[in-house]
Amino acid sequence: MLVLDFLRAKGASKDPTRVIAKVVQSEYKRVYDYLADTTASVQTRESINEFLTSVKQHDLAKVEVLNILNIGPAADFELYLVIIKILIFPFMLHLSI
Repeated sequence: MLVLDFLRAKGASKDPTRVIAKVVQSEYKRVYDYLADTTASVQTRESINEFLTSVKQHDLAKVEVLNILNIGPAADFELYLVIIKILIFPFMLHLSI
């Protein structure tokens, strides 16, 4: 979200005619286009802070919270799949096949 805000402040948009800087115009646009299609485009500082407050009771690691924020599950079943991946996948890596 912060990067997306920065890029918007510099004039980035999905409009290909808008120029940010002569040297790195394509890089800014590429990053902006990517972030605009992720959950970063709809997240606000308030919604992130609200989420962080609500998950404190679950004692999740910072990386787990960040993973959930980045994926941005929109429904309960999507959140369930993220949690399963966080909890079970690391144990599967240690199994000998």
